[in-house]
Amino acid sequence: MALMLKQQPDWHAAAQTLVSGCSALPSSEERIRLMERVCKHLGDNLYPAFLQILCQIGDNGDERAKQLITGTLVQALVSGRLPSGKLSAWGAGTLSSNSAFGQTRSLGPLEYLCSWYAQPTGRSPLTQSSFQRAASCILNLIATNEEARSLYCIKLLADIQDPLSGSLSRRTRLAMEALVTTWEKNASTETVINSYLNALQDDGLSRLANLQPAFSRR
Repeated sequence: MALMLKQQPDWHAAAQTLVSGCSALPSSEERIRLMERVCKHLGDNLYPAFLQILCQIGDNGDERAKQLITGTLVQALVSGRLPSGKLSAWGAGTLSSNSAFGQTRSLGPLEYLCSWYAQPTGRSPLTQSSFQRAASCILNLIATNEEARSLYCIKLLADIQDPLSGSLSRRTRLAMEALVTTWEKNASTETVINSYLNALQDDGLSRLANLQPAFSRR
């Protein structure tokens, strides 16, 4: 039976449970496995709940809690095991764990949000305000650990430079490249997010401009 969230989930309690669980474990390997179990238990459809938990830690956690979680993310990035959720690959249609030909792709927290907002994913569209809030929380949390921020930038650039994976459309990859370039310069979170949104808009306008001659033919 698929899991369902309560109508009003207690995100603070969920975040406290994750922090307490990680704190009780003696090694980064065990903490990574805990995050993996949380994501697996939620399943792909409820992966955004894991993002909400991270947002709660970023918004309300003390410095020790933030460093515990970002330190775990550092080790997860190093080992290629960043806690991820699946979205339909670009152009693949609806989200399904049984999609043929590998039409779903696993994405980490930030690239999941970028993909969800910018392209069809099989989920209900993410509004701009929801994207801005969630992306801001995730960026701020990761930025509390310089190593995590640096490694995440490297990871995102690798995703951007791998168009054959099918995870990200050209438009999304260009916008993510703008985001990473700005983030690497230690710009403010608002500036980083705006660089992504502006790149999406600029690419869309460019495509419209390129189509204009076809509509002008007589």
